[in-house]
Amino acid sequence: MKPSDLNVLVIEDEADSEMVISSALQYGGVQSWSAPSAEEALAILPSLPVNLLMVDLALPGMDGWAFLDAVRTNAALQHIPAVVVSAYLTPTVAQKAIQAGFLACFPKPVDTTSLVRELVSLFN
Repeated sequence: MKPSDLNVLVIEDEADSEMVISSALQYGGVQSWSAPSAEEALAILPSLPVNLLMVDLALPGMDGWAFLDAVRTNAALQHIPAVVVSAYLTPTVAQKAIQAGFLACFPKPVDTTSLVRELVSLFN
């Protein structure tokens, strides 16, 4: 897979973090969309050609864990892989995230120099 094959929905409530992640994706040639909440992401997701979800765990309202559960129980969405992006990433949280069904975990602040390369490597 090439970066241009990635279509990412970034679910991030912090505007600064969303801007950094989206800018890194755009600079790397990745198409992306953003949603400030899990609820909004669930509303727009069916209409987007997304093949990867980047999910903050600490979202207002429905958190990232509940969002993943909602995606995994929706037959139309359950095939979309998801990765964690979190400022609270510890080895325990990362292990729990992988066990819950997230494909990978990225600590905040994200490493913008390697983000796209690391995302692409998940599919190769």
